Amino acid sequence: MSGASVPRRVLSFDSNPPYTLPLRFFLSAPLFVLLACALLFWYGDAALASRWSPYTLAITHLLVLGCISMTMLGALMQMLPVVAGISLPAVLRIGPIVHAGLCGGSLLLAAAFSWQQPWLFVVAGLLLLATLLLFVGACTLGLWQQPDSGAAEVVAAIRQSLAALLVTITLGALLASAFVWPAAIGLPLQLLTDLHALWGLLGWVGLLVMGIAWQVVPMFMVTEPYPLKARSRVSTALFLLLCAVSMSSTLSGAGHSFHQLALVLLVLGYGGFAGLTLYLLARRKRPSADTTTLYWRTAMASLLLAGLLALLIKIPAGVLPFALPVYASELAIGALLLTGVALCAINGMLYKIVPFLTWYHLQETRALGNSVPNVNQIIPPQHGRWQYYLHGCAVLLLLAACYAPALLCRPAAALMALSSLALCANLLTAVRLYRRLQHAVRA
Repeated sequence: MSGASVPRRVLSFDSNPPYTLPLRFFLSAPLFVLLACALLFWYGDAALASRWSPYTLAITHLLVLGCISMTMLGALMQMLPVVAGISLPAVLRIGPIVHAGLCGGSLLLAAAFSWQQPWLFVVAGLLLLATLLLFVGACTLGLWQQPDSGAAEVVAAIRQSLAALLVTITLGALLASAFVWPAAIGLPLQLLTDLHALWGLLGWVGLLVMGIAWQVVPMFMVTEPYPLKARSRVSTALFLLLCAVSMSSTLSGAGHSFHQLALVLLVLGYGGFAGLTLYLLARRKRPSADTTTLYWRTAMASLLLAGLLALLIKIPAGVLPFALPVYASELAIGALLLTGVALCAINGMLYKIVPFLTWYHLQETRALGNSVPNVNQIIPPQHGRWQYYLHGCAVLLLLAACYAPALLCRPAAALMALSSLALCANLLTAVRLYRRLQHAVRA
């Protein structure tokens, strides 16, 4: 492979943030999944009636903002200094503000959707807007710096994902205005909603997962590096396709055909990334798959399945020997992208990042000597594997629940809640070890 000759980068820990900064984000994320599961269990099949249900929107935003974005913001604060040598300005002051704003804004927005109160949309929108713009502004200032040698492709994907986040924020603000000001009802709400979901899931989340993959898949899962052409071109091509899909979304005739072609190319592009990642994971240098590898395999398989569903529902009726219910399939695509792709990639990443950060910060305490456990012993591997099985079964149940909500939505919610509790317990194992050893030194 062309990427095989690229040397592995040496990470820089000179500007590594304190242990507690990213941990506050990582530990909060499973709690929002628990809250989303509680709403799904409480509302039952009404939460999966369609993707336009206010309960569905409340659950979706708890996952996207409270869990997925929460983890990604914490990961960026940790990774940019280490991977790219880029320091975010005033990160020790900005980090807690962003964390508090994202927690409060996510809860208020979920309440606004659930209770349909206009004033809640105003408060939630302003809080989230201020929080996310503060973070994007800090990243923009930091990303003006020249990244370390070899990190250009990772930084490029991060820049594109942040640009996608800005588009998502703008579209979300327009949609929120429809709940507050009657004059905004004249906006093309269905189109704006589709574009908001597209830029949020495939732009902000998808491009950032891709950028992180360039670094963490070879480093943590001991694969060959991604080919240089893939790292340098794929995220840019997908970002341009997102722009093409958006700009052609209102066209008719030949313009509509171009729109459909751009959508197909977008799906194939993400499918190609998933296939390439699975190929690298299949040829990894370690014979047994750890929890992180299992999670990333599942994430890429889910991405392929979501793409297949997206293509199948675009095929005209009568062409295929079977018919997929469109509304249920749209929900299934969302469930796959959220819980199958994003949450799997995040869970897998947390099982490497949190133990490594715990080990690294304990190593800095010289008085501990040789009492610091190995990275792979900080969270027992069997605990991570059992949590993976719980999450995998929950994803399958949730996928089936999109087609049979009355029967399966509550079992899916219960199983996903158990998975999140197990993840939280596993992460707290590392935190308790850190505090116990630090306390022993002080004593």
